[in-house]
Amino acid sequence: MTASDFPLWQTSGHAADLAERWTQQLQPFWQNMTSGALTSSDGLKLCYHYHQHPNARHAVVISAGRMEMAVKYAELCFELVSAGYSVFLLDHRGQGLSQRELGNPHKGYVADFVLYQQDLAQFIQHIVLPTGHSSHIALAHSMGCAILAGYLQQQPHPFKAAILASPMLGIYTGLVPARFAEPLALAFGAVNRALKAQPWYFPGQRNYQEKVFANNPLTSSAERYRWLHQLYRTYPDARLGGVTTAWVDAAIRAMRRLLQDAAKWHTPVLMLQASDDKVVSNYAQQLWYQQLPATVYRRSVVLRPAQHEIFMETDSIRQQAFAAINDFLAQLPD
Repeated sequence: MTASDFPLWQTSGHAADLAERWTQQLQPFWQNMTSGALTSSDGLKLCYHYHQHPNARHAVVISAGRMEMAVKYAELCFELVSAGYSVFLLDHRGQGLSQRELGNPHKGYVADFVLYQQDLAQFIQHIVLPTGHSSHIALAHSMGCAILAGYLQQQPHPFKAAILASPMLGIYTGLVPARFAEPLALAFGAVNRALKAQPWYFPGQRNYQEKVFANNPLTSSAERYRWLHQLYRTYPDARLGGVTTAWVDAAIRAMRRLLQDAAKWHTPVLMLQASDDKVVSNYAQQLWYQQLPATVYRRSVVLRPAQHEIFMETDSIRQQAFAAINDFLAQLPD
């Protein structure tokens, strides 16, 4: 198999007709996806979806970001299947349709990102690999990149390459430098643990609340933003609110590990950066990328004027992303 064997990733339609495509094309496609549930090593129900293309040699495994549910990737999955790929998605523990661990299902919580990574490894081992594809590509967004990267670093895996979109390697902290913001966040979590066993919401966080498009930090595509909120109305059980002190603590520790281990990275990687990201830190992404071994095939592409949600962005930005992916795969070493 050579790099030229990878089918081209192409957009399937325009944002302007997304609502119509959802009804006529994407929703029927999604309803025909195979779905099921795994039981994690600590007893949680983890929901997954996949579509096995009958002629596909290549499988794309998607690791979603925080708050996300699998159906949010319906448009992207349709595009990949149309190109000839099989696609696989797991709802991470505590979000989507997977089981929550706290009494308040809106609270974003995990004790340690290692648990996310163990869940992903289980999904790949028991659901993805038995389908018998000859090659596997990992695609991740935001928090899903931190999960995927930790998994790729720590465990044997089948992936020929990884595509990281807006990777969460540091949190965007605005005018407050991360070296000050992170210790303060960890200290607040320590106060929480000292006073109460249940995790508090981190300051400024709350239960799920639909927000208007104006000044949102996620996307400049009004059509895809409206479609996303319609999905949350359709699937209310998948709604998730803000993060807890425990999640913040686990995320900071996970991101620090990734930066410390960057020099040990060994998987070909494409990093897609959103130029106008106000959710995760582009500086941390660049710091991680600069520490990758020179022997690893890697690309870094800045998409302008993208916000955080690259695959929920305007048509032109999505086309930039797909062009970068196609170029990366075309030159992937055998």
